[in-house]
Amino acid sequence: LPISNSTFYSQLSLVQLRTKDAQGALASAQRAMQLNPGDVDGVQAYTQAQVALGNIDAAISVWQNWMGSHPKDPAAPQVLGSLEETKGDQAKAMDYYNKTLQLDPDNGIASNNLAYMTVETHGNVDVALRLAQTARRVMPDSPQTADTLAWVYFFKGNYGAARDLLESALKTSPDDASIHYHLGMTYTKLNDKTNAALNLKKAVALAPDSKSGKDASDALKRL
Repeated sequence: LPISNSTFYSQLSLVQLRTKDAQGALASAQRAMQLNPGDVDGVQAYTQAQVALGNIDAAISVWQNWMGSHPKDPAAPQVLGSLEETKGDQAKAMDYYNKTLQLDPDNGIASNNLAYMTVETHGNVDVALRLAQTARRVMPDSPQTADTLAWVYFFKGNYGAARDLLESALKTSPDDASIHYHLGMTYTKLNDKTNAALNLKKAVALAPDSKSGKDASDALKRL
């Protein structure tokens, strides 16, 4: 008998993704969506497969359709925000994260990402602080929320609190270039050039082609 369970195909898709079979994962996810268009797991699997294949616009399209038919589901604008961020469209990403928080004010991912993007785009630091604190409260063990809150503290001039959060975050994410870059910049403000250089060099070594790596390289030249 043919298998007609969308859950099976959603799970198969995720297994195929883990084995680097993105095309197979896409086919399984599409089958799941055909069998049950209302199954969010199928849509999420489809999204991961398309992202793995580099087809961000296809993933965006399916979530826009989902948002149209599920207007009260905060998952849709949150995922759309992440996808637009991946594409590099900060304005659209921030708009989607704001939509997410209108539906779900305690959404940790949207709060965290919007806080980070707010300070990166020279927005209102007090708004960013409130968002980062929400994200940290909702996701207290996440090194990403620690990194974001610390970076907001940096922009607030609260360098001691920023340093403590970043040092703590490194214990669980020692190879995160962003955390090392932010910690290096924080030590620069604390006039600790030794630790500043150490962390900035680490950021460059870990991810030389990332924004954090490039910014750390520029900061090293100014030390």
